[in-house]
Amino acid sequence: MSAAPRFTIGVLAGWQYYWTPTPLSYLNPIFRGIRQAAAEAGCNLLLACGMGSSASAVDPLRPAWPTLSPDSDFVPVGPWNTDGLIVVNPLHTAARSRDVQAMIDAGHPAVFIASGEPGPTIEADNGYGIREAVLHLFGHGHRQIAFIAGSPEDLLGDTGERLEAYRSTMRELGLDLDESHCAYGRHTFAGGVLAARQILAGRSPFTAVVASNDESALGAMQAFGEVGLRPEDIAIIGFDNRPESALQRPSLSSVSVPLAELGVEAVRELVRLMRREAPSAAPVRVPTRLVARESCGCVEGETPAPLRGELESKRARLVDAFEQSIALGVSVPLDAALAGWLDDGAPVEDDGEAWRAAFDIAF
Repeated sequence: MSAAPRFTIGVLAGWQYYWTPTPLSYLNPIFRGIRQAAAEAGCNLLLACGMGSSASAVDPLRPAWPTLSPDSDFVPVGPWNTDGLIVVNPLHTAARSRDVQAMIDAGHPAVFIASGEPGPTIEADNGYGIREAVLHLFGHGHRQIAFIAGSPEDLLGDTGERLEAYRSTMRELGLDLDESHCAYGRHTFAGGVLAARQILAGRSPFTAVVASNDESALGAMQAFGEVGLRPEDIAIIGFDNRPESALQRPSLSSVSVPLAELGVEAVRELVRLMRREAPSAAPVRVPTRLVARESCGCVEGETPAPLRGELESKRARLVDAFEQSIALGVSVPLDAALAGWLDDGAPVEDDGEAWRAAFDIAF
C-alpha cells in the first residue's frame, strides 16, 4: 500500500516580508499559521520572503516573486517545484496578477489570502469589522468620522471593501460623506502620518477616525500629536489588532482579525484542491470583532481584586521562569511557564495568539 503523497506548498505575497531585518507584522502571523497548518498536514513548505528597504509609504514594494522584474526579488517558488500555491493579496501590479492567473489557468492549485483576485479565497470579514467600528464611534456621539484607507491600487481587495463599508455605514446612519475626510495611508505608519496631515489640511472638522489598519492608525496618532491635538481630541480605531496596539498610550482600539487563522484556513483549502476535491463554493470568511480600548474614548475598567491577585501571581511565575531561562541559557522554563499561562486563559479579553506574538518580539 503506497503512502499518501507529501505535498509541497509555496507561499507568495505581493510585497516584501522584511523591511530591513524586521518582519512586517501583518504577514508574520499569517506565515506562522501557514507553517503550523502545513506541519500538521504533513506538507513541505516554501516561503517566498522579499526584502524591502523600509515600510515607508514612498518606498517601492519589493516582493519575492517567481518571474524576473526590476521591482521584485527573484525566488524559485512556482508551479515547477510546488503542488499548490498560497498567494497573499494585494499583488499591487497587473503583471503579478497575470502571473498567478496564468498558473491557475494551467491547472496549478492556488488559494488567495485576502480579497482582490478571482479564485478560492480566505478573507477577513472586512464589512462587519468596519461597520462595527463606525457604529461604536457613533455610539460615543461622533458624527463627523474620517477614514484612512489602504492603497488606491487595491480597490477590488481589502482596501475597497473596507472603504465601501465605511461609506455604506455612514449613509446608513444618515451622516454626511465629506470626501476631504478620506485619504489613503497605504497600510503603513508613514502613510498614516501623511493621510492624517491630508485630512487636517482639508480644514473640514472631524472628531473621529477609522483607519484601515493599525499601522496607519498609529501614524495618524503621531500626526495629530504634531499639531497639538490630544488623544481625547480625536477618537481613533484601527484594524488588525496588532500585538503592540494594547501597549500604546493611549491604548489603540482596533478591529481584531485572527491573522494566523487566515493562514491555517488557506492551507486547509489548498490541501483539498491538491487532492482534486472541489473548492469552497464561496470565499471563506474569517470573523472580525472590535476590541475597544482607550483611543476611541472607552475607559478600561479596573481588574477585580481576586482576579488581580491571580494575575499578579501568574506574572511573578513568568518573571521567575524568565530569570531561570537566563541563568540556564535555555528557553525551556520560560516556554513552559508561558504555555501554561496562555493555555489557562490569560490574559482576559485578548487573543492568545496576539500575546504569543508579543512574547516572540519581547524575548
